[in-house]
Amino acid sequence: MSPEREPMENDSNSRTAEELEQQTVDVYVERALHGPVFRMSYEHTHTYCEIFYLKSGTCTYTVNQGQWHLEAGDLFIVAAGDPHSTRYEGKTSCERIIVFCKSDVLAGMMRGDPTEVQQALERSCKVILNAETRTMVEALLDQMLLENDLPRKYSEQVLELESLHLVLLLLRNGIFSHETMSPKEGYSADIERALKYIALNYQQPLTLEEVAGYCNLSPTYFSRKFRLITGQTFKEHVNYIRLRQATQMLLMTDNSITKIAMLCGFGSSNYFKDLFRASTGRSPREYRKHSGLPIHPHLRDNG
Repeated sequence: MSPEREPMENDSNSRTAEELEQQTVDVYVERALHGPVFRMSYEHTHTYCEIFYLKSGTCTYTVNQGQWHLEAGDLFIVAAGDPHSTRYEGKTSCERIIVFCKSDVLAGMMRGDPTEVQQALERSCKVILNAETRTMVEALLDQMLLENDLPRKYSEQVLELESLHLVLLLLRNGIFSHETMSPKEGYSADIERALKYIALNYQQPLTLEEVAGYCNLSPTYFSRKFRLITGQTFKEHVNYIRLRQATQMLLMTDNSITKIAMLCGFGSSNYFKDLFRASTGRSPREYRKHSGLPIHPHLRDNG
């Protein structure tokens, strides 16, 4: 196991980004520890994409006037050029790790179509990780910190490869959540908890009653509050998450349409096909074919 560097107290990463821009560094990794109550006094912006991982504590990330609440184990991607700031909160210290990277450099390293990597880094969003993926992400980040802090021959190239590895790992296993709380209604811990639960359990036959119970709310009150905060009904949001994951599977796997429907929690492949066509204007098979993904012979009549 690689030695773990002690986190250092730091009050801002903006100076780091400015220095990196002057030095034309493509990838840089840093770890910092903040007190339980700290607020960045200003928004800042730079030409790097930030991959922000919160290892402990809680914080609120403000990007383009939208707000996201992060807890230990959450990851956030800040697109290059987006103004952002962080407010740390709670009763415990907050440890965070940031990978500063150039999205065009990572996309240029792809042997195939770089579109997925480019799209993942060009729009700021929260990425929800399950326990297994969180362990993998933390191990990779620790290795990147070691490579960054104790540079050796080829360290720059290794960091670029590991950064691409991180993004591909997020694309394969993470849930990209672009939803933010309604500015009018503000933050709701209950609904935040529900959104995370749905994102991590969309494969299961979720019911409103189950998720309301998980949040210790009555089904009626939960249903009303969920729609008020998110702008969607519970069923609309569950289907939205399932369709988003199914779309990703269509582009990144050669699974049959029926298997994708089952893996994403749909009760039947026909119901999935109907929802998919209503959402995209195409059948799942047409969507996959249009994407350029090779269609294997055993898939041609399934979709």
